[in-house]
Amino acid sequence: MKNNLILTLIAGIIFCSCDNKEKQIDEALSKVVACAELGTVEYTITKLIITDDDAFFKFGDRKIIFSCRTTMKAGIDLKEFTKEDVKVSEDNKSVEVNLPHPKVLSFNMAAEDIKLEYSKVSGLRTDFNTDERNDLLKQGEKAILDDAPNLGIYEDAKENASDFFKALLANCGFENVNVSFKDDEKQ
Repeated sequence: MKNNLILTLIAGIIFCSCDNKEKQIDEALSKVVACAELGTVEYTITKLIITDDDAFFKFGDRKIIFSCRTTMKAGIDLKEFTKEDVKVSEDNKSVEVNLPHPKVLSFNMAAEDIKLEYSKVSGLRTDFNTDERNDLLKQGEKAILDDAPNLGIYEDAKENASDFFKALLANCGFENVNVSFKDDEKQ
């Protein structure tokens, strides 16, 4: 993915050396859109997954704590980006780009990054079985994804995507580049 982005940037700069602004923007943006996804930010998140399974009708209790490290990438899904989302001024000096809202493009919670920190079973209770442990980890994964808007990942993805498009289009010779996001129009 990183190589595709670098090749896209180089291709954009090369294509932007032409005289025809319309052709420049078409070729530069078609190269960017060909990537399908533009990952602009990556977060590494460490989370504790804690369960205290107290059942009033069972003698004893069960507790378990996992620590996990996850990697979440966010950016722009360019499949939702069309030619109509780019408006070039009549004098070819200004351009407006309207990008789709950023979203999580990948999420990885690798098995080697999950560690059992604590487990306690007392009384007549049984230990957590594999299915219960997997369900707890799935709940932890869902909690991280549900919390993504609160982490600031979307704001960072917007800022980085905006910077990317401003730099790309400035290399094409545009003096004024305005980047907006489709979700901002609804608010």
